[in-house]
Amino acid sequence: MKRDFLKDLGLEDEVINKIMAENGKDIEKHKTDRDAYKTKYEDTKQLLDDANTTIQSYKDMDIEGIKKSAEDWKTKYETDTTALNDKIAQQEYDHKADKFLDKYEFSSNLVRNAVLNQFKEKKFKLENDAFLGADDFMKQLQENEPGVFKTSNPAPGNTGGTGNHPRVGGGAGEVTKADLMKMPYSKRVEFFNNNKEEFNRLMNE
Repeated sequence: MKRDFLKDLGLEDEVINKIMAENGKDIEKHKTDRDAYKTKYEDTKQLLDDANTTIQSYKDMDIEGIKKSAEDWKTKYETDTTALNDKIAQQEYDHKADKFLDKYEFSSNLVRNAVLNQFKEKKFKLENDAFLGADDFMKQLQENEPGVFKTSNPAPGNTGGTGNHPRVGGGAGEVTKADLMKMPYSKRVEFFNNNKEEFNRLMNE
């Protein structure tokens, strides 16, 4: 709105000034609103552009491949975790089995290791740090294979003379590897305790 137009209408200067001032306020308000809408439009446009860019990136991605890779890693993690837990559990079981045998005195470390392996093969259930059925197993072993354990009066070593022990060292009574392998377990243990060098020689033939 122009001042000359208002003068032509016969308005006084004071009135014209007020009208021009109010008109100026309206113009500034419209400019401010326009700038605000412009800013809002530009922000919205940027959001839409960003969204379109993101959507396009998803279109270019192998979603199924990513999902399969994630599933493969999940399966591998679960498998490796299970294997690790099983290994830890087995190590703990073996350690406790070894400790369990500490209360027994065996005729030799070789025999102890053989009994330990047989013990683990039984897979006794471990419950509250106790092997269920293990005491009965050891009792039966003591009854059936007394030579596995130390005695208060161990039999003297045999150097090829007479007695109840297998003869070694030559002659008609010499024990061969075949003879040794035919012996009952307890007799083999006894032979080992009395003739360690000969036992090792025969086993290495």
